[in-house]
Amino acid sequence: MHELLQNSGWLAAVVVAVVLVYMSITLRLVRKNAKLLWIPALLVAICGTLLYWNAFGSVGVSNWFTRFMLSITNALDLFLFKVFSSLGLAPYFYSNAATPEALREVIHSHLVLLYGIYLCAIWTTSILTVHLFARRFSSRIWLAFHRPAGARTHLFFGDGPESLALAADLAAHEKEARILIVTFPEADILPSKLSLLQMFRGVSANTERQRSIRARIPDAVILSAKTKPARNAGDNLFREMGLPGLERWMACPGTFVYLLSAGSEENLSLLQSFPDSPARFFCRADAKGLSEGIGMFTGKQVTFIDKAYLTTKQMKTDPSFFPVHFVQRALDADGEPLGWVETPFHAMVLGFGETGRGAVDFLYEFGAFTGKDKNPVPFTCEVLDRNASQMAGTFIADHPGIPDGRVVFSAIEAGSDLFWKHLAQELPTLNYIVLALGDDQRNVRQALSILEMICRTGTARPAVVVELDDPEKYGGMLRFHAESLGVDCVRILGGVGAWTRENVIDETFERYARLFFSAYGNATGDPKTWEERASSIRQADRSPLWKNREYRRKVEQDYSDYLHARVKAELCPSSFLQDEAVADSIPVVYAGCHCTLPSAASVLEYLAVGEHIRWVAAHEIAGYSCGETKREDLKVHPAIRDYASLSEETRHYDWIVVKTTLQVLRQEG
Repeated sequence: MHELLQNSGWLAAVVVAVVLVYMSITLRLVRKNAKLLWIPALLVAICGTLLYWNAFGSVGVSNWFTRFMLSITNALDLFLFKVFSSLGLAPYFYSNAATPEALREVIHSHLVLLYGIYLCAIWTTSILTVHLFARRFSSRIWLAFHRPAGARTHLFFGDGPESLALAADLAAHEKEARILIVTFPEADILPSKLSLLQMFRGVSANTERQRSIRARIPDAVILSAKTKPARNAGDNLFREMGLPGLERWMACPGTFVYLLSAGSEENLSLLQSFPDSPARFFCRADAKGLSEGIGMFTGKQVTFIDKAYLTTKQMKTDPSFFPVHFVQRALDADGEPLGWVETPFHAMVLGFGETGRGAVDFLYEFGAFTGKDKNPVPFTCEVLDRNASQMAGTFIADHPGIPDGRVVFSAIEAGSDLFWKHLAQELPTLNYIVLALGDDQRNVRQALSILEMICRTGTARPAVVVELDDPEKYGGMLRFHAESLGVDCVRILGGVGAWTRENVIDETFERYARLFFSAYGNATGDPKTWEERASSIRQADRSPLWKNREYRRKVEQDYSDYLHARVKAELCPSSFLQDEAVADSIPVVYAGCHCTLPSAASVLEYLAVGEHIRWVAAHEIAGYSCGETKREDLKVHPAIRDYASLSEETRHYDWIVVKTTLQVLRQEG
């Protein structure tokens, strides 16, 4: 035996070298493309089969079928770590005294090769095991060795297109922030019929998924959960997911948690399952419905997001959507705006799903203007939907402060004969059309027909806003037709591009929102910081519903004051944006005078009146109505009335908004 080992030492050295090269090449191959793992696995199986074919022939197995089956089964056995039937043949080879010496040397050479192939099989199987199971362990190891630091953390549960779009935008704007993405296993991770080749190719499904995430967000940390947590998981939530280390990240105030999967019930269930946490939550669910009550019930700081919410944000942050561009502004002899508009605002919204509701919210606030008589110009927004009769009652109940005739519902099916007759009748006075029918192809078809009707009739060019879930697929075609027809009124709304940092988190404009809040405080003689206001509301002797609604209303108005600044810029002379004296002419505190510059007083007054009209509209569309005393819990506010009926001190708040607007616009240049 010793002599045999010496004679075949060179063979063992060669085998070891080949095994090492195989391991290196296989590792590189799998790192490049995991689905190619079947190639080395097949190679090892073929080599093992050939070796066993020769080995069994050497020991006298003459029947070819028996020899072939033994070779195949023993070769495949190498991948399963079953050494009894595979390597268990070694004692037989060595103890067969009747075997001639030459044959024993051949058998020993076979064993050296067998062990080499066996090592390759172990390596290949190990790689498969790592790909199938180790992602979960690697996630737990990462969480065990990392702690929340001073930087902000964005924690996503799920890797849907909306989550990835938002995560990519956050990564681009917050270089120091850490982004964690928790991925959940698919419902059917294995095919119904599983072959060896399918198993090795199946490994690539998750690796490609993670590779695509890393290609889009290179610095993201991907954590693989064992399973989606069940309802009411409670304290066992993170253990159930197989990621117990996430608990300390959730306990950090600098953590932002995102639940953005397509199913709102799933998101709400997960939200309620989380233990009490100082983290800030963003949950995809009805922004105005029962979600508000659920959010307060959980005691968490939650922002609910749906298509209506995103539609409003997208339209408020993009000046190209502003209705002021589609009305006739009053101009002086030099072509400078005078602060008021000459024409009513008439809009039509096709479809009253989430996007349609968001469009109505936006139009009602940003389409509110003052006329020459310092009264609101006539506003009409007609909603066309097949289910209008059911929707109208709910809308009126939720918005008791909206006067009759401003938002009307018509049970007309878009594209029907009645619809085209109605559109032809209304088109000469329309300023704005929104197509939100819930289907990209249907929206595009109707938009093209509407554009052609506009060109044929030669009427005014209203805005034609088209909702598209896939702007890349249909947006180019729609713009091409608009340019060919010579109209420049088409606007694209929606898509995953709406899931941006500024639309969801709303912090991009926080610095300017704080300026408006500070200006209010200075005007009242009771300046507070942003944080002090939040603290005073939380500590007030009011019900949780009152405090929640009051805080949300005030913060949203601070942001709207800034976002509406671009509308005011279109209504005032350009010189006002450059001359510091114009803004300075409005005193910080009212002392019998709103403006000390007579030449600018008229336009500034129109802007102040217009600001109050916008403020009233924003509150009415949020569900508020006028009352003798303020009741935030019932959405009642005494200032929701005509500008002329307000006291001079109350009117001056609108002038303060105008003053701050001019200062901000001058800073932005």
